[in-house]
Amino acid sequence: MIHPIPDETSVQALTRIGALAEHDIHPANVSQGALWLAKWTDPGLNLAPYHRHLNALVDETRAYIADDRDDQKLVLDAARQILARRYGYCGWSDPGEQDSCANVAHTIDNRRGNSTTLAILYAHVLSALGCAVDYLDFAPRLLIGVNSPTGRAVLDPYDGGRLLNARALRRLLKDHHGEQGELIPGQLHALAPRHVWLRLHHDTKVHHLRHAAPEAAIHAIEGALLLAPDTPRLWRELGLLHARLEHIVEASQALERYLQLPGGDVHRYTASQMLQQLRRRLNLGER
Repeated sequence: MIHPIPDETSVQALTRIGALAEHDIHPANVSQGALWLAKWTDPGLNLAPYHRHLNALVDETRAYIADDRDDQKLVLDAARQILARRYGYCGWSDPGEQDSCANVAHTIDNRRGNSTTLAILYAHVLSALGCAVDYLDFAPRLLIGVNSPTGRAVLDPYDGGRLLNARALRRLLKDHHGEQGELIPGQLHALAPRHVWLRLHHDTKVHHLRHAAPEAAIHAIEGALLLAPDTPRLWRELGLLHARLEHIVEASQALERYLQLPGGDVHRYTASQMLQQLRRRLNLGER
Protein backbone atom coordinates (compact mmCIF):
# COMPACT_ATOMS: atom_id res chain seq x y z
CA MET A 1 0.00 0.00 0.00
CA ILE A 2 1.12 3.58 -0.70
CA HIS A 3 1.01 5.78 2.39
CA PRO A 4 2.07 9.33 1.46
CA ILE A 5 3.42 11.63 4.16
CA PRO A 6 0.78 14.25 5.02
CA ASP A 7 1.51 17.85 4.01
CA GLU A 8 4.74 16.91 2.24
CA THR A 9 5.75 19.33 -0.53
CA SER A 10 6.90 18.25 -3.97
CA VAL A 11 10.45 19.36 -3.22
CA GLN A 12 10.50 17.43 0.06
CA ALA A 13 9.01 14.29 -1.47
CA LEU A 14 11.21 14.25 -4.56
CA THR A 15 14.31 14.93 -2.46
CA ARG A 16 13.40 12.18 0.00
CA ILE A 17 12.78 9.62 -2.74
CA GLY A 18 15.83 10.74 -4.69
CA ALA A 19 18.03 10.21 -1.63
CA LEU A 20 17.32 6.46 -1.69
CA ALA A 21 20.24 4.25 -2.65
CA GLU A 22 19.77 2.59 -6.03
CA HIS A 23 19.28 -0.88 -4.51
CA ASP A 24 16.59 0.51 -2.18
CA ILE A 25 14.42 1.91 -4.97
CA HIS A 26 11.50 -0.47 -5.47
CA PRO A 27 8.63 -0.23 -7.99
CA ALA A 28 6.42 1.43 -5.36
CA ASN A 29 9.09 4.15 -4.97
CA VAL A 30 9.26 4.52 -8.74
CA SER A 31 5.49 5.06 -8.99
CA GLN A 32 5.58 7.50 -6.07
CA GLY A 33 8.42 9.45 -7.68
CA ALA A 34 6.53 9.53 -10.97
CA LEU A 35 3.41 10.88 -9.26
CA TRP A 36 5.41 13.57 -7.47
CA LEU A 37 6.98 14.53 -10.80
CA ALA A 38 3.42 14.98 -12.09
CA LYS A 39 2.66 17.25 -9.14
CA TRP A 40 5.93 19.11 -9.75
CA THR A 41 4.56 19.91 -13.20
CA ASP A 42 1.09 20.76 -11.86
CA PRO A 43 1.38 22.02 -8.24
CA GLY A 44 -2.40 22.01 -7.82
CA LEU A 45 -2.65 18.28 -8.49
CA ASN A 46 -4.20 16.28 -5.65
CA LEU A 47 -2.28 13.00 -5.47
CA ALA A 48 -4.63 11.24 -3.04
CA PRO A 49 -7.00 9.86 -5.74
CA TYR A 50 -4.01 8.52 -7.70
CA HIS A 51 -2.60 6.79 -4.63
CA ARG A 52 -6.02 5.24 -4.03
CA HIS A 53 -6.18 4.09 -7.63
CA LEU A 54 -2.78 2.38 -7.44
CA ASN A 55 -3.87 0.63 -4.26
CA ALA A 56 -7.13 -0.44 -5.96
CA LEU A 57 -5.20 -1.91 -8.91
CA VAL A 58 -3.18 -4.03 -6.49
CA ASP A 59 -6.21 -5.06 -4.43
CA GLU A 60 -8.27 -6.06 -7.47
CA THR A 61 -5.42 -8.02 -9.00
CA ARG A 62 -4.84 -9.78 -5.69
CA ALA A 63 -8.55 -10.63 -5.48
CA TYR A 64 -8.46 -12.01 -9.03
CA ILE A 65 -5.77 -14.56 -8.20
CA ALA A 66 -7.19 -15.40 -4.76
CA ASP A 67 -4.80 -17.92 -3.16
CA ASP A 68 -2.85 -18.77 -6.30
CA ARG A 69 -0.12 -16.15 -5.93
CA ASP A 70 2.58 -18.77 -6.54
CA ASP A 71 1.21 -19.41 -10.03
CA GLN A 72 3.21 -16.86 -12.03
CA LYS A 73 1.24 -17.43 -15.22
CA LEU A 74 -1.99 -16.65 -13.36
CA VAL A 75 -0.47 -13.56 -11.73
CA LEU A 76 0.62 -12.18 -15.10
CA ASP A 77 -2.78 -12.92 -16.59
CA ALA A 78 -4.45 -11.22 -13.62
CA ALA A 79 -2.39 -8.05 -14.14
CA ARG A 80 -3.42 -7.97 -17.80
CA GLN A 81 -7.06 -8.62 -16.95
CA ILE A 82 -7.22 -5.80 -14.41
CA LEU A 83 -5.06 -3.14 -16.06
CA ALA A 84 -5.72 -3.72 -19.74
CA ARG A 85 -9.22 -5.18 -19.81
CA ARG A 86 -11.01 -3.90 -16.72
CA TYR A 87 -9.44 -0.42 -16.74
CA GLY A 88 -8.47 -0.21 -20.41
CA TYR A 89 -4.82 0.78 -20.03
CA CYS A 90 -2.97 0.82 -23.34
CA GLY A 91 -0.52 2.88 -25.37
CA TRP A 92 -1.34 5.90 -27.47
CA SER A 93 -1.87 4.88 -31.08
CA ASP A 94 -0.47 8.18 -32.38
CA PRO A 95 3.36 8.14 -32.20
CA GLY A 96 3.31 11.93 -32.09
CA GLU A 97 1.66 11.76 -28.67
CA GLN A 98 4.49 9.80 -27.07
CA ASP A 99 6.44 12.66 -25.57
CA SER A 100 3.28 14.46 -24.42
CA CYS A 101 2.01 11.66 -22.19
CA ALA A 102 5.10 11.08 -20.03
CA ASN A 103 3.01 11.89 -16.98
CA VAL A 104 1.72 9.04 -14.87
CA ALA A 105 -1.19 11.11 -13.52
CA HIS A 106 -2.35 11.85 -17.07
CA THR A 107 -1.96 8.16 -17.90
CA ILE A 108 -4.24 7.25 -15.00
CA ASP A 109 -6.75 9.93 -16.01
CA ASN A 110 -6.87 8.89 -19.67
CA ARG A 111 -6.03 5.16 -19.35
CA ARG A 112 -3.49 5.89 -22.09
CA GLY A 113 0.22 6.45 -21.79
CA ASN A 114 3.64 5.87 -23.23
CA SER A 115 5.64 2.72 -22.57
CA THR A 116 7.35 4.22 -19.51
CA THR A 117 4.25 5.32 -17.60
CA LEU A 118 2.48 2.04 -18.40
CA ALA A 119 5.52 0.02 -17.32
CA ILE A 120 5.51 1.91 -14.02
CA LEU A 121 1.90 0.84 -13.38
CA TYR A 122 2.48 -2.81 -14.30
CA ALA A 123 5.67 -2.99 -12.23
CA HIS A 124 3.89 -1.43 -9.26
CA VAL A 125 1.11 -4.03 -9.32
CA LEU A 126 3.28 -7.08 -10.05
CA SER A 127 5.86 -6.15 -7.42
CA ALA A 128 3.14 -5.67 -4.80
CA LEU A 129 2.05 -9.25 -5.54
CA GLY A 130 5.53 -10.57 -4.82
CA CYS A 131 6.95 -10.76 -8.36
CA ALA A 132 10.62 -10.00 -9.00
CA VAL A 133 10.30 -7.26 -11.59
CA ASP A 134 12.82 -5.59 -13.92
CA TYR A 135 12.35 -2.64 -16.25
CA LEU A 136 13.78 -3.81 -19.57
CA ASP A 137 15.42 -1.22 -21.77
CA PHE A 138 14.41 -2.41 -25.22
CA ALA A 139 15.05 -0.18 -28.23
CA PRO A 140 11.42 0.33 -29.32
CA ARG A 141 9.99 0.81 -25.82
CA LEU A 142 10.25 -0.05 -22.14
CA LEU A 143 9.18 -3.61 -21.28
CA ILE A 144 8.72 -5.49 -18.01
CA GLY A 145 10.62 -8.63 -17.08
CA VAL A 146 9.21 -10.92 -14.41
CA ASN A 147 11.84 -13.31 -13.05
CA SER A 148 11.24 -16.71 -11.52
CA PRO A 149 13.28 -19.89 -10.91
CA THR A 150 12.01 -21.22 -14.24
CA GLY A 151 13.07 -18.19 -16.29
CA ARG A 152 11.96 -14.71 -17.22
CA ALA A 153 8.65 -13.67 -18.74
CA VAL A 154 8.60 -10.47 -20.79
CA LEU A 155 5.52 -8.25 -20.88
CA ASP A 156 4.71 -5.32 -23.13
CA PRO A 157 2.62 -2.89 -21.04
CA TYR A 158 2.16 -0.67 -24.08
CA ASP A 159 0.35 -3.51 -25.84
CA GLY A 160 -2.04 -4.52 -23.09
CA GLY A 161 0.52 -6.48 -21.09
CA ARG A 162 1.04 -8.97 -23.91
CA LEU A 163 3.61 -11.70 -23.23
CA LEU A 164 6.46 -11.57 -25.72
CA ASN A 165 8.48 -14.57 -26.85
CA ALA A 166 11.67 -14.32 -28.91
CA ARG A 167 9.74 -14.18 -32.19
CA ALA A 168 7.50 -11.37 -30.94
CA LEU A 169 10.51 -9.43 -29.65
CA ARG A 170 12.21 -9.78 -33.02
CA ARG A 171 9.07 -8.58 -34.80
CA LEU A 172 8.78 -5.60 -32.48
CA LEU A 173 12.40 -4.72 -33.15
CA LYS A 174 11.96 -4.95 -36.93
CA ASP A 175 8.79 -2.87 -36.79
CA HIS A 176 10.83 -0.15 -35.09
CA HIS A 177 14.16 -0.35 -36.90
CA GLY A 178 13.14 -1.91 -40.19
CA GLU A 179 14.20 -5.29 -41.51
CA GLN A 180 17.82 -4.63 -40.51
CA GLY A 181 16.82 -4.79 -36.83
CA GLU A 182 17.94 -8.04 -35.25
CA LEU A 183 17.64 -9.43 -31.75
CA ILE A 184 21.05 -10.04 -30.18
CA PRO A 185 22.11 -11.51 -26.81
CA GLY A 186 22.07 -8.99 -23.98
CA GLN A 187 19.72 -6.62 -25.75
CA LEU A 188 17.07 -6.96 -23.05
CA HIS A 189 19.10 -5.49 -20.19
CA ALA A 190 17.55 -4.29 -16.94
CA LEU A 191 17.24 -0.55 -16.48
CA ALA A 192 18.13 0.87 -13.05
CA PRO A 193 14.96 2.20 -11.38
CA ARG A 194 16.32 5.76 -11.17
CA HIS A 195 16.71 5.73 -14.94
CA VAL A 196 12.98 5.11 -15.32
CA TRP A 197 12.45 8.60 -13.88
CA LEU A 198 15.08 9.93 -16.26
CA ARG A 199 13.13 8.45 -19.20
CA LEU A 200 10.02 10.27 -17.98
CA HIS A 201 12.01 13.47 -17.67
CA HIS A 202 13.48 13.11 -21.16
CA ASP A 203 10.08 12.69 -22.78
CA THR A 204 8.67 15.66 -20.83
CA LYS A 205 11.64 17.87 -21.72
CA VAL A 206 11.37 16.94 -25.42
CA HIS A 207 7.66 17.77 -25.37
CA HIS A 208 8.32 21.25 -23.94
CA LEU A 209 11.15 21.98 -26.35
CA ARG A 210 9.07 20.88 -29.35
CA HIS A 211 6.43 23.35 -28.23
CA ALA A 212 8.97 26.17 -27.78
CA ALA A 213 8.67 26.22 -23.99
CA PRO A 214 12.27 26.26 -22.68
CA GLU A 215 11.25 27.61 -19.25
CA ALA A 216 8.97 24.59 -18.79
CA ALA A 217 11.82 22.33 -19.92
CA ILE A 218 14.07 23.91 -17.27
CA HIS A 219 11.41 23.27 -14.64
CA ALA A 220 11.22 19.62 -15.74
CA ILE A 221 15.01 19.24 -15.43
CA GLU A 222 14.96 20.79 -11.96
CA GLY A 223 12.39 18.22 -10.85
CA ALA A 224 14.42 15.37 -12.32
CA LEU A 225 17.51 16.63 -10.47
CA LEU A 226 15.71 16.23 -7.15
CA LEU A 227 15.36 12.53 -7.96
CA ALA A 228 18.78 12.12 -9.59
CA PRO A 229 21.02 14.91 -8.25
CA ASP A 230 24.29 13.34 -9.36
CA THR A 231 23.38 12.84 -13.01
CA PRO A 232 25.86 14.87 -15.10
CA ARG A 233 23.67 14.94 -18.19
CA LEU A 234 20.91 16.77 -16.34
CA TRP A 235 23.27 19.50 -15.12
CA ARG A 236 24.62 19.97 -18.63
CA GLU A 237 21.08 20.19 -20.08
CA LEU A 238 20.17 22.73 -17.39
CA GLY A 239 23.24 24.83 -18.12
CA LEU A 240 22.64 24.85 -21.87
CA LEU A 241 19.00 25.87 -21.51
CA HIS A 242 19.81 28.64 -19.04
CA ALA A 243 22.52 29.90 -21.40
CA ARG A 244 20.03 29.84 -24.27
CA LEU A 245 17.75 32.11 -22.23
CA GLU A 246 20.64 34.39 -21.21
CA HIS A 247 20.43 33.29 -17.57
CA ILE A 248 24.18 33.71 -17.17
CA VAL A 249 24.50 33.08 -13.42
CA GLU A 250 22.26 30.01 -13.45
CA ALA A 251 23.97 28.62 -16.57
CA SER A 252 27.40 29.06 -14.95
CA GLN A 253 26.31 27.32 -11.74
CA ALA A 254 24.82 24.37 -13.62
CA LEU A 255 27.87 23.88 -15.84
CA GLU A 256 30.19 24.16 -12.83
CA ARG A 257 28.24 21.36 -11.15
CA TYR A 258 28.36 19.30 -14.34
CA LEU A 259 32.15 19.60 -14.52
CA GLN A 260 32.52 18.69 -10.83
CA LEU A 261 30.83 15.34 -11.34
CA PRO A 262 32.99 12.37 -12.41
CA GLY A 263 32.85 10.84 -15.84
CA GLY A 264 34.65 10.97 -19.16
CA ASP A 265 31.78 12.60 -21.01
CA VAL A 266 32.64 13.76 -24.53
CA HIS A 267 30.94 17.10 -23.81
CA ARG A 268 33.22 18.12 -20.95
CA TYR A 269 35.59 20.15 -23.10
CA THR A 270 32.87 22.16 -24.82
CA ALA A 271 31.12 22.68 -21.47
CA SER A 272 34.38 23.99 -20.00
CA GLN A 273 34.79 26.40 -22.90
CA MET A 274 31.23 27.63 -22.52
CA LEU A 275 31.71 28.12 -18.79
CA GLN A 276 34.79 30.25 -19.40
CA GLN A 277 32.82 32.43 -21.80
CA LEU A 278 30.01 32.81 -19.30
CA ARG A 279 32.44 33.79 -16.55
CA ARG A 280 34.00 36.43 -18.79
CA ARG A 281 30.56 37.87 -19.41
CA LEU A 282 29.89 37.93 -15.67
CA ASN A 283 33.18 39.69 -15.04
CA LEU A 284 32.22 42.28 -17.64
CA GLY A 285 28.97 42.85 -15.80
CA GLU A 286 26.67 41.17 -18.32
CA ARG A 287 23.63 39.70 -16.56
